[in-house]
Amino acid sequence: MGQGKSILKNTLIYAVGNFGSKALTFLLLPLYSFYLTKDEFGTYDLIIVSINLLAPIITLQTSEAIYRWLLEAKEDTARQARIIFHGFVIITGIAAAFFVIYYILTFFISFQYTGYFAFMLLISCYLPFLQKILRGLGKTKVFAASGILYTLTFLGCTVLFLSVLDMGLESLLMASVISGMITITYVVFNLSWKGVFSNHHLNSSEMKEMVVYSLPLVPNAVSWWLINAADKYLIVLLLNIQANGIYAVSTRFPAVVTLVNSIFLLAWQDHGISVKDDKENTAFFSKLFDKFITLELTLVIFLISISYYLVRFLIDPVYLEAWKYLPFLFIGVAFQAFASYVGVGYQRAKRTKHIFTTSLAGGIVNIMISLLLLKHIGLYAPAVGTFFSFLVMYVLRKIQTDHFFKIEVNNVKLVALTSVAIIFAFLTQLTNLYLDLFLIGSSFFGLIFLNKKLLHDLFTLSRKQLSKTKNNNG
Repeated sequence: MGQGKSILKNTLIYAVGNFGSKALTFLLLPLYSFYLTKDEFGTYDLIIVSINLLAPIITLQTSEAIYRWLLEAKEDTARQARIIFHGFVIITGIAAAFFVIYYILTFFISFQYTGYFAFMLLISCYLPFLQKILRGLGKTKVFAASGILYTLTFLGCTVLFLSVLDMGLESLLMASVISGMITITYVVFNLSWKGVFSNHHLNSSEMKEMVVYSLPLVPNAVSWWLINAADKYLIVLLLNIQANGIYAVSTRFPAVVTLVNSIFLLAWQDHGISVKDDKENTAFFSKLFDKFITLELTLVIFLISISYYLVRFLIDPVYLEAWKYLPFLFIGVAFQAFASYVGVGYQRAKRTKHIFTTSLAGGIVNIMISLLLLKHIGLYAPAVGTFFSFLVMYVLRKIQTDHFFKIEVNNVKLVALTSVAIIFAFLTQLTNLYLDLFLIGSSFFGLIFLNKKLLHDLFTLSRKQLSKTKNNNG
């Protein structure tokens, strides 16, 4: 119970900081669909996809090493300062070299949004790094506040530039730059820089150890990109930019589930890495994962049943086709979460190279399915590919981590609920009103019934935690 309260507390804090900023991709979707053409939305999606590929390569995923090392440093402020200094040296050195090359390339490659792309990429390198420092130092409330600040500034800028000034695609790019710069400024002023940039000599052995830890996470991030984003390039290549606009809309709905998962997984990561190895903790990890599997898959089954109505009533009718691809994307998101949960075992044991190999296997599966089937079944191909890629990743990670991070799993429940989700995915394609009503009703009942104890415990713990927080502030 004590561990559950600890995870819940951090989950609530991360929810405040993460939900708003990441939920914007979904909440602003109706606005995007109304003001942006399929071409513009498809182009914006490709810009984001490209940045998500380049940022981990430029930073060498150093932020992950910083976070892991800061968790160990605890109250040792001198060591914390040295760790942060090493992180800045690594990121700034590589980023400087990259942007010199990027500037030279702009003379030979014409791209309308060159400046915006550079600024957005730079922000994507430094903002996550600074936020990892906050988490590593235990400044979760400042981390949450930075997320709120980003949300409000991005929302305000988007509404002003897009709906009032009607600036089209440029609105989103400008809003990203402004909100990112404001948030970075806020974080910088709320971090203690005492000793970070003074009296430091580079500790080459520690820097090497950090790079050895983070380097396998670079190809891992690229592998995740192969699963989540490479489809977009294949769609443009084999179909067209308009098709990518449709698929971009369909991926925004499962992204909300990914967001909710990421909030819990951040808290789980903090806890799973820091607690010691013993039978009690192992039993807790297994019990928590069992509850997570049940909640995740029953929620996914319900979302599959309402996929058509989500798109029909929230998005411009020109994008209605997007609903067809939601079911398998929802199932894929579930197994993405399961793979991430088990993947904490690698970080705990500092065996990050195995994270890469499993992610690469998933990425290859996704690319192969998309390449083979895009011409034959259209946008169903990347959706199905996403599901199978994360399924493969989860299975491989579970097999590998069983040797040093044993978590018991009720495989009968996992297979049964996954099978129900797949059946629902096919049945919803029939678009029969009476069948839809049955699917919606039964899935909602299953969601509540199978998670009634968990929901009750979450409600009780949340109420106590919020009451405690209120009393402390009062």
